[in-house]
Amino acid sequence: MKTDIKAVRVSGTGSVFGGRTRLRGMILASDGSGAGSITLQDGNGATQFQGDCPEGDVFAFNIPEDGILFEGGMTVSAIANLVGATLLIDK
Repeated sequence: MKTDIKAVRVSGTGSVFGGRTRLRGMILASDGSGAGSITLQDGNGATQFQGDCPEGDVFAFNIPEDGILFEGGMTVSAIANLVGATLLIDK
């Protein structure tokens, strides 16, 4: 399925997108103080994705097929030891 993609930069917890969207890919950058991690939840509080990044590294990943659906919006519920994360979502 072809759609327009939006890049959203996050560095803390909170809302990423308020409506229905799909996670298409991500770039995680460790801050060098330990392995980094991020947890993404949909609007009903269900964890849809957890990702890790090795200490001092950058991790990039494209989600295959149609990505991961977030029915009621996307929220970062936890983020640790990352300079930031760029999330590629449907616009």
